[in-house]
Order: sequence, then structure tokens, then C-alpha cells
Amino acid sequence: MTDIVDAPGFWRVHCHIGHHPGQWQFWYREQICAVGYPPGAGYTLQGSSKDQSWSGVRNALARMREGDWIVASMPDHRVGRLGRIFRLAVDDAVWDPIVPPRKDLPHGENGRCILVRWDLGVGPVDPSVVVTLPKSVRFSPGEVRATIRAIPIGKLEPIRAAMRDERNWAPIIGAFAMETALSDYIALHPDQLEPGLISHTGLNVRELAMPDRGRIDALLQDRAGTPVIVECKQHAPSTVDVDQLLRYRNLFAANTDWCPEGRVRSILVHGGASRVPAAVAEYARRNDVELVFHQLRVSFTSSGA
Repeated sequence: MTDIVDAPGFWRVHCHIGHHPGQWQFWYREQICAVGYPPGAGYTLQGSSKDQSWSGVRNALARMREGDWIVASMPDHRVGRLGRIFRLAVDDAVWDPIVPPRKDLPHGENGRCILVRWDLGVGPVDPSVVVTLPKSVRFSPGEVRATIRAIPIGKLEPIRAAMRDERNWAPIIGAFAMETALSDYIALHPDQLEPGLISHTGLNVRELAMPDRGRIDALLQDRAGTPVIVECKQHAPSTVDVDQLLRYRNLFAANTDWCPEGRVRSILVHGGASRVPAAVAEYARRNDVELVFHQLRVSFTSSGA
């Protein structure tokens, strides 16, 4: 590897997890970023090109240097990891597709590889967890467009700081599937949330819609028989999430058939990180909303004879 240049560049390379769901895990494990445009389909580094998107990628690849900073981006203002370019393997002669060739992809896909060294001290270590950039440091419309884009080096430190903040971390999988699975799990195993909790003895949450057409994620009761409304969020909690739970609690308490004594507990189960913003924690405390952090853990054991 050559000496790192005095003024390194900063690049964003988009990871198309929508087309190839396992791509980010592969990038993380193999320490690469990869782009497509197979030479066998006419996308060559030399010669003229009428394809504007390929021309932009080709120009970017020609400008990249060993030692430049690079960040893997994803849809919805998310990023996976920061790193530095170690070596470029993007020449036409070394096309090595991550996605193997098949009938609709005769040359495979994503075979121009940028070898990197991820900075393992910044961001989540688990590749199933990524970072949602806060609005203040998100890429501009021009910077987020195209597969590769040069980013002003002045954005490196703000993005690094955002990636270190665990409140911006969230699982890469869809929120809807996660939150639905979490509410189902709590309904089946309420004692895991708090000893003594059980599903509500008189009401079925699946049949209980709020007057404003909202729906409670899980309805439990504690040892004292007090109803407990549970709202599940995959992401880090916000005051908006607390307000949603307060609305459900007030609507529930106002219905005397559901809540004859008027007392209701409320729990907001959230992801992100166990440490929440102080303002959110204080807002929840003032409104008597309990915050509980959840973390998904799965173990596997061979069942063979």
C-alpha cells in the first residue's frame, strides 16, 4: 500500500440492499465496497460512453486513491461503516462479481471492488445494525444521488460523531416486521418484560381498536390487576412516540368499560440504545411513561443426531 496522501478524499458508495439483501453483510465481512457495470456488457473504463450513470461512476473510480475515506450508504439516510480505501480492484480485467451470474444477470453483478479497512471503533460492530444519520448531517440531494459521490471532507467528523452516538443505531431489517414480532412476543411472554405481568384477562388486544383508529401493540395487566399498555418501537424513542402512547392511555382510561378504576400504566419498549436522550427520558418521566430497552438475541443449537 502506498503512503496515505496528505489531503485524502471522502467518498459515499451506495449499498443496494433492496436489490441484494445480503450485500451489506458481505461488504462488512470482506471489507469491500463493490459497484456494478460489467465490462462484458460494454461498460469499460476506456473509450466513450453514452451512459451518464456509468460515466459518473467511472470518473469517480479514476479519482479514488488509496487512503481516501469511504462510507457505505443505504436507503433512508442510513450508513453502515466508515473506512479507508486499501486497494482498488476495479479494472475491466479483474471483474469479480459478488452476485453470481444467472439468466437475467449473465455477467453477475457488483464486480468492481474497492478494498477497504473498516474503522471498527466507529459505529455498531454488528453488521445487522446500521446508523440512521440525523437531519443535521445527512447527505444533500446532490450528494445522495448516484452510486458513488464525492463528499466534502468537512462532513467526515460530523458523520463520525453521529455514527458513535448509539441513539442513532437501529437494526437493518424493516421496522414493521420487527415491531410486529416484538409485540407478538410480549403478548406471549409478558413476564419477560416484567415479572408478574400477564396478558389482560378481560380484553383481547387483537380486537381492541382505539376510537382514533389506532391499535395498541400489547395490553397486559400487572399483579395488582392494573392495565398496562405497551407500545413497541424498533428505533430509539422520541417525544412523538411518548405522545402516541399517552394518546392511547388517555383514550383507554376514558372508556369506563375498559378501565373501571381509571388507572393505567404505560410502557414504551424501544430499540436503538439503552441510553436515551435526556430530554426524552425527562419527558417520559413527567408523563409517567416507563421506558424499556429491548435487544434481540437468538441462539442456535445443532439438532442432528
